[in-house]
Amino acid sequence: MMSTLDFKFVGDAPSELVFAFTNPTYGVFYSRQEIFFSYTRGAQDLSGGDRLVLSDATMSGWAPVRPFKGDTPRKLDVFFPLGLNSDFRKIVRTKGSTEIDAFEYTVVAVGAGVGFGIETGAGYLSGYALPFFGIASRSFGNDTDTSAIVTANAEWLSRPFIGRFGVSVGYGYRWQKWYSDVGDITGDSFDYVGSKHTVRIGLSY
Repeated sequence: MMSTLDFKFVGDAPSELVFAFTNPTYGVFYSRQEIFFSYTRGAQDLSGGDRLVLSDATMSGWAPVRPFKGDTPRKLDVFFPLGLNSDFRKIVRTKGSTEIDAFEYTVVAVGAGVGFGIETGAGYLSGYALPFFGIASRSFGNDTDTSAIVTANAEWLSRPFIGRFGVSVGYGYRWQKWYSDVGDITGDSFDYVGSKHTVRIGLSY
C-alpha cells in the first residue's frame, strides 16, 4: 500500500512552529466488508538538517442502510453507510538527537454517505463516499478540537483463483482538516489540512 500526501499548515502561528509534509508513505491495510484499517509511515528531510517522520493509522466501520433493496437490478447493490471513524496521526521532528512531537492528534468521528456494489464477470466492484465530523484530541494542551473528513474508496475483488485466494485492488482518497486553537500555548490558531491518495494491492479470501 502506497499513499501520496499533501499535509500543510493553514493557520496563523509563527512560521518557525509549522511545517508541511509532501513525501509518500508506505504501509499495510486490512479490508473486509464494512471494515477498513490501515497504517502507513514515511519520512521527509527538511532544510537545516531537520527530519520529519509521519505515522498514520485509520480504522473505519459502517453499517449499510438499503432502502431500495429489491428495487435495483439483482447484481447491483445501492446502500447508505452510517459510519464510525477513528484515526491517529503523529509527526516527530528530529534534529540530531533531539526529537519533538510536532503534531499528534487522535480523532473519533461519525458520518453518513452513499455506496454501491456490483458483480462483474471477473469479480466484485464496490465503492463509497463517506464524510465524517468529530472530536480531535491532541497530545499537548487541554482543549478538545474538531476535525472534518471526506473519504472515497473503490475496490475490486477478483474471484478466487488459488484455492480460496484472489486479488484485491483498491484506490482511496481522503481529505481531512484539523481545527485547532492552541491559545493556551501561543495564542494563535493552529489548523492543518491534508489530502491523501492511496493505491492498494493485496490478497482476498
